[in-house]
Amino acid sequence: MYHHVNSDSRDQCAQNRLETDTGPAGSAGRTGAASDDPVQCQPPLTNRGAPITVPLVNQFLVDWASFTFKLEDPQEVVKIIGLSSSLFSAFDYGFSGYRKSLRFGSISVYYEGRDDMGCHVCMSGQGCRQYEGQFAESPWLELFNTALSNKAKFTRLDLAYDNVDGALDLGKLKAAIINREIRTRFKKATETQNFDLSQETGQPDDGHTIYFGKRSSRVYMRFYDKAAQLRLLIPWNRAEVELKDQRAQEAVRHIVSGLPVGELFVGIINHYLAIINLDDNNRSRCTVQTWWSAWLQSTEKIRLTTAKQTKYVEEVMQYVKRQYAPSLAMIKVHLGVVPFNEYLHDLLKDGSERMGMRHEQMLFVSSHGKADNYNQEQEAFEERAAIMEYDGGLERKEAEEHARLSPDQEDQP
Repeated sequence: MYHHVNSDSRDQCAQNRLETDTGPAGSAGRTGAASDDPVQCQPPLTNRGAPITVPLVNQFLVDWASFTFKLEDPQEVVKIIGLSSSLFSAFDYGFSGYRKSLRFGSISVYYEGRDDMGCHVCMSGQGCRQYEGQFAESPWLELFNTALSNKAKFTRLDLAYDNVDGALDLGKLKAAIINREIRTRFKKATETQNFDLSQETGQPDDGHTIYFGKRSSRVYMRFYDKAAQLRLLIPWNRAEVELKDQRAQEAVRHIVSGLPVGELFVGIINHYLAIINLDDNNRSRCTVQTWWSAWLQSTEKIRLTTAKQTKYVEEVMQYVKRQYAPSLAMIKVHLGVVPFNEYLHDLLKDGSERMGMRHEQMLFVSSHGKADNYNQEQEAFEERAAIMEYDGGLERKEAEEHARLSPDQEDQP
């Protein structure tokens, strides 16, 4: 059963609650004390001097989840995934064949598609944090269980691993690729490097990302420097496994069956990639480099956790409009235009003086977009292709062709 945080206590709960572990199969309960309470890190994250929270220990997160129900009623789908319909707003536009959508922040339920497309649920990385924020305990095992019992098809599942103890060394990983000290099923590896070209001095660049595979493949991996991306001088590297279609479905079934996420993640890595010593003419017999083996062994033991959500400024704007617009209009009628403008000036001055770290984090996340190195256009294309393949019943190549020809309708009602 889902355990919700009510609206009055949610903020206090989010402030005080330690991150929770996932309980046994079929339960969203906690199995023990949490071990990944965030810690405040320096140096400052923004030019205002506000720090950001980072994990204290290594952790796993669900960082994307998309799945489809063969149901026509979006309200029924919202109920199935354990959320209140009051959280969502309706829009007369959708995505990849779906004509309408319900939105709650970065959680979307698409509906009214072509025949037998049902309803499609999409949670981006930010949407996953929003989803977690609605529950007192980790909801993922319960969601996966409920989704499968209602015959959902998963089109995408991203598992993110945050390493803060230095065991995952991106420098060694890159060197191994260059020296061909690698055994892999992937045919291609790519590196992107980002640089900060602003006039400020003393700022590190935004780090680099190493990709394995193609975005269109069922399994795709990326490794990048999360700390450099957030301009933090600490060790914090992230490894992500992106699973699509059947691979995503299989992963969810394994998790529901009781397989720890750490073991699942390491199993996927080992199946597709190994960093080796060139100590045999036959690569299949080469030994695995010690550092690579060590971080994988430690990773197997880590449970799935949750992370605190950082809201976008746009979400706060929507909340203020929804909750306080009538009150502000009333005050304006009461005071008149000139006194009301003076009142707003005093209000903003007082608010500026009381802004804290939480507000600075929102400004940073909003100004930098998604807190990762994703190619958003490519992501939108892949999501359209997956929907057209799984929901629309097209073959993969045909789905990709349709996805290239179909513009993203997200921003155009």
